[in-house]
Amino acid sequence: METGREDQLKFAKHFERAQGWLLLENYTAADRALRLIPKTFRGRPEVAQFRAQLHLAAGRWARAVPLLRRLQKQDPTEPQYAVSLAFAVRRAQSIAKAEQILLEASRRFPHEAVIWFNLACYAAQQGDIPNAFGLLRAAVNRDVAYRDLAKTDSDLAPFWAAVNAGTVEKPW
Repeated sequence: METGREDQLKFAKHFERAQGWLLLENYTAADRALRLIPKTFRGRPEVAQFRAQLHLAAGRWARAVPLLRRLQKQDPTEPQYAVSLAFAVRRAQSIAKAEQILLEASRRFPHEAVIWFNLACYAAQQGDIPNAFGLLRAAVNRDVAYRDLAKTDSDLAPFWAAVNAGTVEKPW
């Protein structure tokens, strides 16, 4: 068997195992499986995406940030990279820095409801209830499924407290 084919098989086997370990929330085993992937395959985009996903799932926010920045630079047409990057930056640094990432993403991807929803969450967490109101409506206008999610997302608790107190009207 030639070495290239062997490496392909090793890649497939260990990448699949890493995915399985992530599903089982065994982050150490998933890391170990990734390290067994042949070096020639470690730089592939799907490996970087998976590694970033693994860091996010494991709560290793600061380790996810550079991977997500690199992925975003490599493929600026993928909105999920900005959303995931903001998620990691929020936890590794601050809401304000994460908000800047999503504000820029909202200009590039104006139809992505998840961006507007997360901006609403950030506004609510920062006490900017009127802005949260408008951003939440923008998210729901783009995807009605965010109406139900908004009712249960803990980041929007300050917004719903303002609605219940009558200081802001109901968004729908």
